[in-house]
Amino acid sequence: MLPPIGFGCSPFRPGGRRIDLEAAVRTAVAAGYRLFDLAELYGNERAVGRALRHASDLFLVGKVWRTNFRPAALRAACESSLQRLGVEAFDLYLLHAPEAWQHQGPLSDPEEIGWDEFARRAQPIDAEGAPQLDDVPVAETWEAMRDLVRRGLTAAVGVSNFTPAQIDSLGTPLPAANQVASSPYRPNAEVVAWCGQRGIAVMAHSPLSAPGLLAEPLLRELAAGLRRTPAQIVLRWNLHRGLVPLPSSADPAHIAENLRALDFELDAAAVEAVDSLALRYPSEP
Repeated sequence: MLPPIGFGCSPFRPGGRRIDLEAAVRTAVAAGYRLFDLAELYGNERAVGRALRHASDLFLVGKVWRTNFRPAALRAACESSLQRLGVEAFDLYLLHAPEAWQHQGPLSDPEEIGWDEFARRAQPIDAEGAPQLDDVPVAETWEAMRDLVRRGLTAAVGVSNFTPAQIDSLGTPLPAANQVASSPYRPNAEVVAWCGQRGIAVMAHSPLSAPGLLAEPLLRELAAGLRRTPAQIVLRWNLHRGLVPLPSSADPAHIAENLRALDFELDAAAVEAVDSLALRYPSEP
């Protein structure tokens, strides 16, 4: 069972910035978060592992990057992530994206190989700057994911950023979860509904990161009326839709504030008002 809200551990911020989230993860644990969303692509598993070392009752989500979709590389990637985190198994392990890229070497921790080498391995490109694709069949990758469950390396497997057609291409059984972007500007309503009809849990990454979202007048008005913040309104809206939002912040006040989205409800009129933002902004600005 997924906790209702999680903490996103991506260190990447607009403009190509990276931030250190080790202290933020410690703050999130102390505030009461128990679901932590990780990925080998984030390059900070060792630091996050240090922050989580003495925490209990955690639900850890990991993601394998698309350069490691061949079975042998996939299993090695999962085992390496677990080693860096200092845990025996994930609660949920995801394919980070639907398309396989050519393997360029293990995504070792940037603390060891440096960010430049990490980026080279993570983003194989051809002479024109396009990703170098790999022809590994997705069904083969999915079977390798299922094998991780049989080996006790994860309790369940799922996907991230997959469309319904891409999920169908996996065959059976269906993934336990699909992680997608979800904000009032980009609700991903069709994917959310499709997954819900099939019992696939949906996690909402990047719920607060759309440019201009938290300054949206409608959200500010709703927040003022409920004595909440625009961020809390957005997170509560995702919760109302049955999603597990994964906000991220390095600000201790915001970390605590985001978790308090669990402490109130939105009525039907408020939900409809937030829904209307997708009509005003048919694509994320």
